[in-house]
Amino acid sequence: MEDWIYLDYNASTPMAPEVVSVMQESLLAQAHPSSKHPWGVQANQLVEQARRHVAEALGSSLEEIVFCSGATEASNTIIKGVSKSLQRPEGPHHFITSAVDHPATLEPLRYLEQQGHELTILPVDPHGRLLPSQVEGALRPNTALVSLIHGQNEIGTLQPLAEVGAICRARGVLFHVDASQSFGKVAVSVRDLNADFLHIAGHKVYGPKGSGALFIREGLHLEPLLHGGGHERGVRSGTPAPFLIAGLGEACRLIGELGFVPEAPAKALWQRLQDRLGTQVRRNGHPNDRLPNVVHLTFETGYGQDILDRAKICASTGAACHSASGSPVLVALGFTAKEASASVRLSTGRLTTEQAAEAAAERIIQAVSPKQRKSLPAHSKALSQ
Repeated sequence: MEDWIYLDYNASTPMAPEVVSVMQESLLAQAHPSSKHPWGVQANQLVEQARRHVAEALGSSLEEIVFCSGATEASNTIIKGVSKSLQRPEGPHHFITSAVDHPATLEPLRYLEQQGHELTILPVDPHGRLLPSQVEGALRPNTALVSLIHGQNEIGTLQPLAEVGAICRARGVLFHVDASQSFGKVAVSVRDLNADFLHIAGHKVYGPKGSGALFIREGLHLEPLLHGGGHERGVRSGTPAPFLIAGLGEACRLIGELGFVPEAPAKALWQRLQDRLGTQVRRNGHPNDRLPNVVHLTFETGYGQDILDRAKICASTGAACHSASGSPVLVALGFTAKEASASVRLSTGRLTTEQAAEAAAERIIQAVSPKQRKSLPAHSKALSQ
């Protein structure tokens, strides 16, 4: 794999060396963090130090942070928890999301819809963006929760969630932000976003897989998914894993130390492709309001996965959770089957140099050349017709 270039940081990031070091040390904390003896206190100190790092990174208080296994658990906890916690005698609850939100949000909401609740999925413009006025117009007297992604994981578009959050706060509607892709790349503040709930995932910010955290605004109550010993403020029962939590905390601390993911590699990558391919390639997503590390492309001809394989680029033709079955996000944007099959998502990270980005661009340029296209497999030729 040494000759492959990794441009799939939106799918997952490698753990930072500092994170690995902290996790190795924390593995020695063998006691239960809730135990009152010295070893238990030591384990609890690791958990609470991590909680401080997460809270500082998000601009919240310590009491508002709950640790969990990642974005999917966090979304399910928030969405289903809101549904169970609110009592509306007049009928079902109403939920709002967008057509470009992550399956970890959409699927729990569809589950609630099957249970008799109401769901509005808002359309987006060709850049994948919605307007705050769309959310305001969709609100109903029984709207329980608006749940939206901050930075779209495939095309990188940033949604105007501070404005949406202000509308929800004024109308007394709870607001949940999926910040798993935007956190660590752009400023994410629970106060600035007017969020009632927000979640992050460790493996998106150079932390360990299987770690995550959710913010629950002080004073709000969620019925838990898991009932048990009442760990994590009663929201997430189960023995905490200090080594995973410590790794997440260190990853959050590093954001403050190292800053956000740099934009220069993605700019260099796109500039080289644009200069050499011209109208043979277009960049998708919002031209200005987008994550700084994402270059989502549609080629004039070709098949996205074949292009990546020939160029030896580790990247995606969609989100990692559904790249094999096609992208609902591209469908929501109005892409034809041909356009979707000729699209790829390239995402850079802390370890991506400008030189590596330009080298990746050169490989892609060679892979989409007319000579290379003649060698396309039969299934790829059919998709690119």
